[in-house]
Amino acid sequence: MNSEQIHSLVEKYWNCETSVQEEKELQAFFSEGNVPGELRQYIPLFSYIRDEQSVTLSDGFSERLQNALEAEGKERYITIRIFRPLLRIAVSVLLVIGVGISFYFISKQDNRPHFVETFEDPNAAMQQATFALEKLSHALRKSETASVETIQFIDDLDIDWVAIDSLNRINPVETDSVKTER
Repeated sequence: MNSEQIHSLVEKYWNCETSVQEEKELQAFFSEGNVPGELRQYIPLFSYIRDEQSVTLSDGFSERLQNALEAEGKERYITIRIFRPLLRIAVSVLLVIGVGISFYFISKQDNRPHFVETFEDPNAAMQQATFALEKLSHALRKSETASVETIQFIDDLDIDWVAIDSLNRINPVETDSVKTER
């Protein structure tokens, strides 16, 4: 077999396109000994495949396997058949115990609402609420004052808004399919 044929078969082998006969040809070629240097890396692969195909079962393996399966099958059937009612009872007892424990812990939970009145005296509660609302009002007044001052500062700047607006008309933004009519 020439080098081109071997390269072609190796390429087909890696693409999983070889037949059984072609794979046997590759195994025979790589077991000969006069393998080119660029293909020597494949010698262990094909020799491993050949060696593993020659492995056979020992004498009496089928009989020993059959006897073991029969012996194991009989014991398992008897064991399951004897313990089936006991397993049902055990599962039922575990289920009842699990449900009971769940109900116990659920009933022991602290089911108080998160927002509970913390004041015994209504006047103290009113004072706290008034204080909180005054702080909120003060903060809102401060932000309103700051906003008004900012707007006045912008108004005091001598900005020609018409000139800024006209910059947009000089170089209008083009849109895909919408044209404005003037």
